[in-house]
Amino acid sequence: MLGKKFKDIFGHVGGPVLSGYVGNKKPNNHGVPYSLTEDFASVYRMHALLPDNLYLRDINATPGPNKSPPLIKEIPMEKLIGREGEKTLTQIGFTRQLVSMGHQACGSLELWNYPLWFRNVIPQDINGRDRADNVDLPSLEIYRDRERSVPRYNNFRRGLMLIPISKWKDLTHDEEAIKTLQEVYGDDVEELDLQVGLLAEKKIKGFAISETAFVIFLLMASRRLEADRFFTSDYNNETYTKKGLEWVNKTESLKDVLDRHYPEMTAKWMNCSSAFSVWDSQPTPHNPIPLYLRFPA
Repeated sequence: MLGKKFKDIFGHVGGPVLSGYVGNKKPNNHGVPYSLTEDFASVYRMHALLPDNLYLRDINATPGPNKSPPLIKEIPMEKLIGREGEKTLTQIGFTRQLVSMGHQACGSLELWNYPLWFRNVIPQDINGRDRADNVDLPSLEIYRDRERSVPRYNNFRRGLMLIPISKWKDLTHDEEAIKTLQEVYGDDVEELDLQVGLLAEKKIKGFAISETAFVIFLLMASRRLEADRFFTSDYNNETYTKKGLEWVNKTESLKDVLDRHYPEMTAKWMNCSSAFSVWDSQPTPHNPIPLYLRFPA
């Protein structure tokens, strides 16, 4: 609540409520050894974010409006995975790949947006040889949740003290989705798989992920900071070095990291304020009011 500027000047005072988790005197794991839970792994399955093609950009050209680079060609994503994909990405180069990805919007986390090329992935063994059995990744994700006894959608929400659905219209207003859900699960909403429910769930205004997933992220993000000694008891110059700790304290976003390591690239090709925005979008005006004190738009 005190904010970063106060903390930078006076240090970590008043505990996590006033100064946040980072910088606590000792980690607190609440009696449970820290781990990433199966629930967290399940809600982090976000392959629908990946596009079908990578729009390769020309980084040797003069920037266009809002620092946008011209398009060279489209490359199917299945050509960028596996052994052949490694060769292609090496030829493209890191900077061109990063700029191309930055100027391309990701996919939406919703039904029927899972990349079809994931239905037939050819995996390699540790020696780089193709395995005999191809992988149907979306089917495997459903199977893994069931195999590991991750609760179905409704019980998952109950475990988070969220209201479960009693009918398909509680989940979505999309009539086509409701019809398909009835074909697969009938009228038994308790059978709904978690992955399907997360993608079908109505989004809160302004949210890219479901409310169900957001609650898990909120819990795990705070627990990760609270239980990690590198953010608490070992958050000091002795562990990080003076310069390293300065970097950590001054790094507010991914854009800060890119600005530090690739200043020429971001100066030429990034117009926005956040590296997670499409890079030719308009920068966000500075707002001195802390986020938790702002009124919703």
